[in-house]
Amino acid sequence: AAPTSSKTAIIAGNYSESANITACSLTVNNNAVATIPSGYNVTLNGALTVSSGSFTLENNANLIQTSNVANSGNITIKRNSTPLFRLDYTMWSSPVSGSQTFSSFSPLTSTDRFYQYNTTTNLYNAIPNTNIFNLAKGYLIRMPNTWVDYVASPPSTPLSWTGTFTGIPNNGNISYTMSLAGTG
Repeated sequence: AAPTSSKTAIIAGNYSESANITACSLTVNNNAVATIPSGYNVTLNGALTVSSGSFTLENNANLIQTSNVANSGNITIKRNSTPLFRLDYTMWSSPVSGSQTFSSFSPLTSTDRFYQYNTTTNLYNAIPNTNIFNLAKGYLIRMPNTWVDYVASPPSTPLSWTGTFTGIPNNGNISYTMSLAGTG
């Protein structure tokens, strides 16, 4: 039977259907490779558990959870930047928790081109590329150093870059204490 908001879904074989999934909870096991294509949602009332195998959300695919429950197991979430050139930056915040470093997220970005905002100085400060993504915090990251250069004549075409996040999906209410220590 198909899962519903009151029935659990189990993915025990490879899955990549162009369809939304609604279930009470979802378990990926049996070394299954589950991929949710762009434009589709997985809506769960309960937890997502990846006990073996993999679960990937392509760009513009979403995991929506309606209750504050703990997830388990790593997933992969892909997100595309806007079209950019090599010296351009994007603000990123991780939708997963874990130990993913900035250098593993964007290994071809120059090591000194990762920043966080400092409210006291109203400037971005360089941070080590060995730092990990903190929960609910945004970071300014330059495009990979091998990315398309801007050339005025003939004009270059900027390209989207795919950021790949790996870890346990965040869920529930997330509080983040901000400081307004700067002067105005």
